[in-house]
Amino acid sequence: MPEQAQRRADLPEPRETPEPDDHAFEELRHIIVSPEQEQIVEIRSRIENPQRRVEDVSSVVAEAIQMRREQGGGAALAAALAPTVEETLRESVGRDPEVLAGALFPVMGPAIRKSITETLRSMLESFNEALEHSISLRGIAWRIEALRTGRPFAEIVLMHSLLFRVEQVFLIHRETGLALVHVTAASVRAEDPSMVAGMLSAIEQFVRDSFASPREESLASMTVGGLEVWIEEGPHAVIAAVIRGHAPASYRLRMKEALEEIEGTWGAALESFQGDTGAFRAADRRLESLLITAHRERSSSVRLAIAAGALLAAVAAGWISGVAYQNHKWSEYVRRLSERPGIVVTSYEKSGGRWHVRGFRDPLANDPARDLAPYGLASRRADLEFAPFYSLDDQIVTLRAASLLAPPSGVHLAEHAGTLAASGTASSVWIAGFRERAPLIPGVVSLDTTELRNREIAALQSAVLTFPLGQAKLESGEESAVTRAAEDLKAIRHYADRTNQSASVSIIGHTDSSGIEGTNQVLSLERADLVAAMLAKNGIPNEMLVVRGVGATEPLRAENSEEARHFNRSVTFQVKLSPLASAP
Repeated sequence: MPEQAQRRADLPEPRETPEPDDHAFEELRHIIVSPEQEQIVEIRSRIENPQRRVEDVSSVVAEAIQMRREQGGGAALAAALAPTVEETLRESVGRDPEVLAGALFPVMGPAIRKSITETLRSMLESFNEALEHSISLRGIAWRIEALRTGRPFAEIVLMHSLLFRVEQVFLIHRETGLALVHVTAASVRAEDPSMVAGMLSAIEQFVRDSFASPREESLASMTVGGLEVWIEEGPHAVIAAVIRGHAPASYRLRMKEALEEIEGTWGAALESFQGDTGAFRAADRRLESLLITAHRERSSSVRLAIAAGALLAAVAAGWISGVAYQNHKWSEYVRRLSERPGIVVTSYEKSGGRWHVRGFRDPLANDPARDLAPYGLASRRADLEFAPFYSLDDQIVTLRAASLLAPPSGVHLAEHAGTLAASGTASSVWIAGFRERAPLIPGVVSLDTTELRNREIAALQSAVLTFPLGQAKLESGEESAVTRAAEDLKAIRHYADRTNQSASVSIIGHTDSSGIEGTNQVLSLERADLVAAMLAKNGIPNEMLVVRGVGATEPLRAENSEEARHFNRSVTFQVKLSPLASAP
C-alpha cells in the first residue's frame, strides 16, 4: 500500500513551454477592439465639433418642433419663439419696411375696408338707438324716407344733419410706418392702430412705386366708402385723419399746424425712434384737438326734440337718482344692522322689487324690522329672514345673564371677554344662585365678584348691640336686634353650605375706658357670652360662634363725648368665610 501511494504521488515529467506569439496576440486584439475604438472616435468627433452638431440638429429640428406641438407643448414653443420672431420683425421693419409692406399688400385693402365698415356700422347703431324715440316733425319725415329707401334711419339722419366728423386721427412714424399715437371720437369703434398705420404706409408706398412718384411727394387723401382719409407728412411723422362727410380746406391747415407742433416738440425723439412709443404719450392731447364734428344748423323742431329729450333725460335721471338713493339707504341699513350686537347678516339682495336680507339673530337682539323706519324704508318691501342662534357678543351675554339671573335692585352685571362681573349688594340666597347658575350661561367662562357684597354679612358686621354702664345685660329694645342677627347668621350659614365654605362669626365685647382694665376685660367677655347664648337659643350652633372680650382696647369711637362712650359699651360681629378642603 505505501509503495502504491508513493507511485500515485510521482510528479509528471516536465515539458517544454513554447514561446508566446506576440504578433498573433496583437492581431487578435485589433480584430476584437478596433471597431469600438473607431466608433468612440467618431462619437467624440461629432460631440466636439460645433459644425457637426449644427448639422445633426438641423436635420431633425423641424420634426422635433412638430412632435413637441403634437405632445401639447404649443404654448411653450410660442413663448420661446415669440421674442426672437418679434425682434426679427422689428429689425426687418427698421432696415427696410417695404419688404413687410409687400408681404401684407394682398390683405391691406380688405382689412381697411372691414375696419372702416365695422366702425361705421357701430356708430350707426348707437346713433340709431339715440334717435329711436325722436318726436320732431323732421325726424318723422326722415323716418319715412328711411322706410321708403330701405336705408338705416341713422344713416338718413347723418346724411341730412352732419357736415363732417373727424372720427380717428393717427400719428405715424414716417420711416418705420409704426403708429405712435391713435385717438378716436366717442362711440367710434377702432381697430388695431398699428395694423391700420402699417396698411396706410404700405398703400402710400404702393402709390409711389406704381406711379413712379418721388419720395418727396405723398398721398394727400383717399376715399373708402363714405369715409375720407386725409394725410399730412412731415420730415419724421405723418398725421392721418379719418373723416366722415366733407371737411373744409381750413381743416387741412389745422392738420399742418398740429404736425409742425409735434415735429418741433418731439423732433429728437422722432429722429431717434427705435420702436418705443412711450415718449409720445403726451401727443394725444394735441391730436384730440383734431377730433372735430360739425352739424348743420338745427331747426326749431329739432330744438323742440332736444328740449323734449332733455326733459325725458331729466326725468330718467331723477328716477335713477331715486333708485340709487334707495339702494344707498338699504346698503346703509344693512351695514348698521351688521354692526348691532346679536345680529349676523350673511347676504342681502334685491329681487322682484323686494329686498331680501338673510342672517342669524339672537332672541335678545333688537328686532331688525324696527330699524326700517329710521331709514325711511317700507317694511312691505323687506323680506327679513333671520335664524335664531346664541350670540357671544358682550352686550348680548350681559342681557342673557340679566334675564336668567334676575339681579336685585342695586346689583349691576357686565360681561367682557367671557368674564361676568357682578357689583353691588345682594342677599346670600341670590349670590349663591349667581355662583351656581352663571357659569352655565352661554358665553360666560369665569365670574368676578370682587365688587359684590353680601347683604346679610354687611348688615351683621354693621350691627352694634349696646349695654348700660358697668352691666352685662342688653339695653331695652336690643333683643329684636339679636333676633335679626340670628336671621342673618342663618342666611350666612346656608350661603356657606351652598358655596362649599365654612362660616364663623366672632362676637366681640367692648367697654368704654372708664374703670379698671382688668374689670373691663371681664365685663366685655361677659357681654359677648350673653349675646352668644341668646344666638344659640335662636338656633345658631355654638361651633359657628367665637367669643372675644377686648375691653377698652378696641374702641369703636373716640371717647370725646358721652354718646361716644355709650357706643363703645357694646358687642359687634365679624364674619369669616373659608373654603372647605376638597375631598381627596
